[in-house]
Amino acid sequence: MKTAELLEKLHRADQEYHHLGKTLALLQWDEETCLPSGGVEERAEQLALLQGIAHEHFVSPGIGHCLTELGSTPENPRGDEGLPALERDFLRVMRRAYDREVKLPVKFVSDAARAEGLSQAAWARARKNNDFAAFLPHLRAMIDIARQKARYWGYSDAGDGKGSLYDGLLDTYEPGLTARETGALFGPLGERLNALIKKLPPPQACPFLDQDYDTGVQVRFNHALMDYLGFDTGRGRLDVSAHPFTTSLGADDVRITTRYFPRNLLSSVFSVIHESGHAFYEMSFPPELRFSCLADGASMAVHESQSRFWENVVGRSRPFWDGLYPLLASHFPGQLGSVDIDTFYRRVNQVRPSLIRVDADEVSYSLHIILRFELEKQLISGELLPEDLPGRWREYSRRFLNLESETDADGVLQDVHWSMGSFGYFPSYALGNLYGLQFRAQMQKDLPEFDSALAAGNFKPIHEWLRDRIYRWGCRLEPSELLLKVTGERLSAEPFLNYIEAKYTELYG
Repeated sequence: MKTAELLEKLHRADQEYHHLGKTLALLQWDEETCLPSGGVEERAEQLALLQGIAHEHFVSPGIGHCLTELGSTPENPRGDEGLPALERDFLRVMRRAYDREVKLPVKFVSDAARAEGLSQAAWARARKNNDFAAFLPHLRAMIDIARQKARYWGYSDAGDGKGSLYDGLLDTYEPGLTARETGALFGPLGERLNALIKKLPPPQACPFLDQDYDTGVQVRFNHALMDYLGFDTGRGRLDVSAHPFTTSLGADDVRITTRYFPRNLLSSVFSVIHESGHAFYEMSFPPELRFSCLADGASMAVHESQSRFWENVVGRSRPFWDGLYPLLASHFPGQLGSVDIDTFYRRVNQVRPSLIRVDADEVSYSLHIILRFELEKQLISGELLPEDLPGRWREYSRRFLNLESETDADGVLQDVHWSMGSFGYFPSYALGNLYGLQFRAQMQKDLPEFDSALAAGNFKPIHEWLRDRIYRWGCRLEPSELLLKVTGERLSAEPFLNYIEAKYTELYG
């Protein structure tokens, strides 16, 4: 078979797998947003069937044959040097995905999808009812599935030099990154953030936020906020779920969710900004990458760099609120009509370590991630038993945040990730902070009008810079290659820590 025919066959198989994946994503989005509670078990069977079909399709011998014929091997994933650069990048991503998927038995994949569907529904009920015991059997199942995946991929918990089981899970989201390397970044990061928190004055009461904010008005404001940011509502939408998330159902169908609390206005506002950052990435891959495995983020940390950049670097900046605050105050004149912009801006950036990760300020947020990183390593290694997790969670909350949750709903049950089996995902958030601030440093060099554009509500230069420097590549580049290409630097915590220390020194004197 000729090279052109091999590539055409491989692209066709990739597109079919892509469409099957988006169909699965639609069923999962529906489960998280509007599925009746009685439909959970049947939905789990639907997910199991479709995931098994998609897996069988992707690991067919024909795909392996095409990859080999094009010169793509585990040792040389990009294939023959004479191929165009775009095709070689395509082969690299296909080879990595194929080599991982082909090691998973079809029955295991279907069983895992079924268990994940049931687990997510059980988590939502358990969180609502503050009932960890009801979720515990599902948590055990998710841990067992995660361990087995890593074993299939070739990782070991026997210390035989292949890397730990947790390394195999972390590699799913951050290719090539190990727990040891992650810990080496997180250790100094946690120390300096804790040192800064100890220097800051205690948080002050904020009466203007400690009152009811009608959730219907919050919904209207958040739709106006999406328009303000440049979110194309012809290609995406906002819904409600138990935990905010973004899912891509197609190049022109990217959906985000939030949740509403009458006495926590900022929760939905910042989750909408955060999820919009993910959506901008998903909506901005160039035409040549559409319907392809290349239409994805370079890694989850790079994806989180976009959400964290929009939520914090943009969303917690003074120029941003100079432009947006009048719109927010007009939606809530009774609560905010007499509150000046200086007072509001200081409250938006008040450092108040909280129990809930998604509501955390940008100084203490990474401490939430380090806490979860340490716990899930212990769960996967077996050092920590699932039934002991709530007690260890409270112990680590005191250690990292100087706080202790009174309920499991505000503690170990607050995040959806473990119910999905997404062990190894959490580090991406803190790593995303690091990537995001390195990107931001380069952006400010290239866009001296950065602050004035924010104040004017003009996000076009920022969107164009991100499309040109980051989004255009999809996952053609490894995360370290992308960072080097954009900034000329390797991953470091210093730009993030310097930004945090400078900003909060100025805020608090």
